[in-house]
Amino acid sequence: MRGPRAQIVALAALLLFGAGFATPVAAACLDRPPCKGCGCKGGPGYRGPEGTCVGFRELDRVCGKPPTRCVFENAPGTGANKDCALVPRASQKVTQPLP
Repeated sequence: MRGPRAQIVALAALLLFGAGFATPVAAACLDRPPCKGCGCKGGPGYRGPEGTCVGFRELDRVCGKPPTRCVFENAPGTGANKDCALVPRASQKVTQPLP
């Protein structure tokens, strides 16, 4: 079975098989407007007194606890990566280049 019909059947099977995986992923995506402001990239969503966005690590120091010295911008997706952002940073090792 090596004719044009076999190629068409193989192509149709590939398209149907691939579409089965793409549909659930596309259905899970939400339609959101473009994000502007603090928190768009998953940060806490607060703008500090200097006018810059404040990250999770600096939130208590810059904004206070509770963060009353900062403005909450309430961007969609705010705080989405808190667990990842608060993981202790690995120590950065300085390596010497090989001669």
